[in-house]
Amino acid sequence: MTKFISIIQILSFLLLVAVSVKLFAPKSNENWTAEQQRALAVNLRTKGLDLQAAKEFAAYLNDYRIPAKERPGVCVTIGNIYYDKLDFANAVAYYYRAEALDGAFAGDKDVPRKVVDALTKLGRQKEAAAARKRYTALDPSLEIKEEKKEEAKEKEKAPKEENTQEEK
Repeated sequence: MTKFISIIQILSFLLLVAVSVKLFAPKSNENWTAEQQRALAVNLRTKGLDLQAAKEFAAYLNDYRIPAKERPGVCVTIGNIYYDKLDFANAVAYYYRAEALDGAFAGDKDVPRKVVDALTKLGRQKEAAAARKRYTALDPSLEIKEEKKEEAKEKEKAPKEENTQEEK
């Protein structure tokens, strides 16, 4: 019986060692630095490979120890890529992540409008209205910007309507 207990103890020890080695073993990218990862992501973005850049920025964000003050900006960058590619669900997810990290979208004043727009395009009008209300309370100029855009759209429509009437 004691032999059996000894074998169990040895096996438990070996299992503990194996798990420890697996947990604390260096990643395969141990020679690849955070700076190299970020440079790769930026390079892909500048070459128009946006979705690949988003993937590399996400790896930079998740796999490397980057300064806390830099994390919201990376999230906004990823959110902007997805927004530009009309992947509004992923865009909103990264915008919300940036907001959770610093509450100010890394200083990007255009993000609240994009969140509201993306939620609207996703068919989530109630959430969009709540977000608009929340962001307007934080930055009253947001509502003014939205009104000005609506006025600009109406002004653009007016000359077009006049031109179509003149052509008739």
